[in-house]
Amino acid sequence: MAKKQKLDAGDAVEGVSAVDLKRVITEINRQKELASEYSGHAGKATASAVERYGLDRQALSFTRKLAGMETAKRQSTIRSAIDYFDKMGFFDDIDLFDDVIGTMERIVQRARSAEGKTADASGADGNVVRAMFAN
Repeated sequence: MAKKQKLDAGDAVEGVSAVDLKRVITEINRQKELASEYSGHAGKATASAVERYGLDRQALSFTRKLAGMETAKRQSTIRSAIDYFDKMGFFDDIDLFDDVIGTMERIVQRARSAEGKTADASGADGNVVRAMFAN
């Protein structure tokens, strides 16, 4: 239950007019409807991409979230995820990863060849990738 706000005797209690309150509520509702509409569009775009390219929906969503992060936050999340995946034993089921071992090898090779240089087309620092795969 909402707690009533106590007013001092000197406080003016004018509040908002009925006209302004109705206008504010109408605008809030309009914005919520737009947000819902855009959310629906995003859901349709995701479903279309999943169907068209055979993408994994959760991996796509995770990647989209990573793409929206600042570089330092994204690097921290990726490094942590790789560490957690390893600690959880996800990489022990290597047969699940047969088709991505080549990709993982290219990432490691790119990091090793970057020695002190900024790395690939993504602009990622080779030292960051190297640290992710260090033993």
